[in-house]
Amino acid sequence: MSDFANGTAEEKQSFWGNLPDVQGYLDQRLPTMDKSLDTYFDKNMEAIIEELGLIVEKDILDLQRRINKVTADIEQLDNNKKVLSERVTKLDAFISNLEGR
Repeated sequence: MSDFANGTAEEKQSFWGNLPDVQGYLDQRLPTMDKSLDTYFDKNMEAIIEELGLIVEKDILDLQRRINKVTADIEQLDNNKKVLSERVTKLDAFISNLEGR
């Protein structure tokens, strides 16, 4: 029996065994459309967002803060409306009393 059959001989890496390594090497070295687009977007993302008017998380958080403020203002105005309505009713009754109705 040969050494290869017994598993005692060191195997030399064949050309075919190295092919996956060659593919990885080529993938790292060759420019591709995906890599070019990724690089382009990484460098220009802020300008693209600005130019297209896209909404980012910061904008959404700002809108949420503004909505919360407006909601609180509306609730305060509604409460003030109720208070003013009660005052108008009292004033109307007082004026009616003064006029002798």
